[in-house]
Amino acid sequence: MAKDLLFKRSPKEAMKYYYTIKVLEFMLSMVIATVVFFLWSHFNWWHFILYLIIVFIVFNILYTLITPWIKYKYAFYRVENKHIEIKYDFFFKSHKIVKLERTQLIERKYNPILSRLGLAKVSLITAGHTVSFPLLTDEEAIVIESKSLSYLRGADYDV
Repeated sequence: MAKDLLFKRSPKEAMKYYYTIKVLEFMLSMVIATVVFFLWSHFNWWHFILYLIIVFIVFNILYTLITPWIKYKYAFYRVENKHIEIKYDFFFKSHKIVKLERTQLIERKYNPILSRLGLAKVSLITAGHTVSFPLLTDEEAIVIESKSLSYLRGADYDV
């Protein structure tokens, strides 16, 4: 259990990002629900469709409130000397370990909301797969990139 304490979590700004994105998605789905409601009332469709719209709205509200919290609370990462570990511990647990010597590309992505919050999406790409970190600050992303590149510099690994 003490080993789990070494894992890091995304910064608090990541929660703001997750909620911002989910609220924007919620607004789009409410526009769609409004259009379906208008069509229902205009064309006198079955009343059963109104109940489906209400259930859709309730589930969408719950999804918007819970999903960002789960993404923030249950995603961890750890950068060791020779490997990187990414762990997701919610319903479907996932634990990925990638050796730094297998790294072929490190990808850092931004969008306007991420840039405003000072966050970045970092992915580590190997020959076999891509491992995505939880959201990181710009400084952490640069540190991870420099650490992995300094580990690879001067090495003669055949990947």
